[in-house]
Amino acid sequence: MAETNSSNEVRGVLLPLNSGKLLLPNAAISEVVSYRQPEQLDGDKPGWLLGHFSWRQQQIPLVCFDSLVGRQAVDVGTRARIAISNTLNGNPDYPFIGILLRSVPHLVRVSKSTFTPVDVPRDLGEVVQQQVIIEGEEAWIPNLDILEWLVSEQLS
Repeated sequence: MAETNSSNEVRGVLLPLNSGKLLLPNAAISEVVSYRQPEQLDGDKPGWLLGHFSWRQQQIPLVCFDSLVGRQAVDVGTRARIAISNTLNGNPDYPFIGILLRSVPHLVRVSKSTFTPVDVPRDLGEVVQQQVIIEGEEAWIPNLDILEWLVSEQLS
């Protein structure tokens, strides 16, 4: 996560899903945009891969993280947003992945005093690297390498 003025603190962003929250480094998110209906993909794709949408003259895959971790997806509400996450491995075909959000994310400062691992984590699959408590709320730290690989496998 990107460092702040204090060497013991980093900036993060909490992304609200329907069934939980994701915690990512602030630098991992390029932009948050209003929800736009994705274009459907050809072929038989998993329910978590919602389609593509256009952003800055690029086609960005849109992921429903709730469905990806086995939670029930719900209808997109009027406050829905899309977080555009940078991919880590420099895939020229998909340098960004869109993540469907329930509402607007908010910034958090992550430090030893605000961040603790969950004692008994739930099984959310390999796409969740760690479950934590931050500012009194449970959040999931995604494994962005796995997310990128899953998306690439479906779109190849």
